[in-house]
Amino acid sequence: MCKVHIFWDNSNIHIVGRNHVMKEFEPEEDQKLFRIYFKNLFLLAHRNRPIGSAYVVGSIPPNSNLWGHVRRLGVTLELLERSASNKEVGVDQTLQVSMFREAVKNNGHDHTFVVLTGDGAGKKLGKGFLNDLELIKNMGFNVEVISWKHGTHRDLKEFAQNNGLFIPLEDFYYNVTFIKEKRRADENIDFSKIN
Repeated sequence: MCKVHIFWDNSNIHIVGRNHVMKEFEPEEDQKLFRIYFKNLFLLAHRNRPIGSAYVVGSIPPNSNLWGHVRRLGVTLELLERSASNKEVGVDQTLQVSMFREAVKNNGHDHTFVVLTGDGAGKKLGKGFLNDLELIKNMGFNVEVISWKHGTHRDLKEFAQNNGLFIPLEDFYYNVTFIKEKRRADENIDFSKIN
C-alpha cells in the first residue's frame, strides 16, 4: 500500500503566505490576523491517502497555544528555540534528517514524500531540500512539493513539476488560511485543481 510521508516547514508556509500572498488575495486585511488553517493544509498534503509519517517543525516563540492545533492532527511536532537575534535555527536540517530516516525505514516501498516548503537554496553546496528530494527520488520514492508559488525556489518548483508534483497553495488560499475573527477557512477543498 502506498503511504505518504509529510514534512512541513511551518514558518516557511506561514511567513510567505502572510508577507506576500495575502497582499494579493486580501490586501485590505491586517497581516497580524493572518493564520494558516492547519487542518486543511494537512488534508491537502495527505488527500485521504494512508499516512506513513508526518512531521512539522517550527520555532518558539510564537506562543505555545498555536502548536496545540498541530498536535491534534496526530503529527510529530518538533519545536526549536530561536537564536539570540530571533532567527530560526535548524528547522530545515531537522526536517531533512526526518526525511532520510523515513526513506531508510521505507526503502523498497512505493511511498510518496510530501514536502511543504519553498526553500530550495543550497543545491550548489550539495545540501538543502532540493538536493535531498533528488536523492529520495533516486531511491525510488514519489515526491510532491506543496508551497506558495511566490515563495518557492525556481529550481525546487521545476524539479517537482518534472519529477513528481508541485501544488501551488495559491489555488487553495481560502481553504488553507483564515483571518482571525473575520474570515473562516473554506472547508470544501476541490482536489480536482491538482493535476
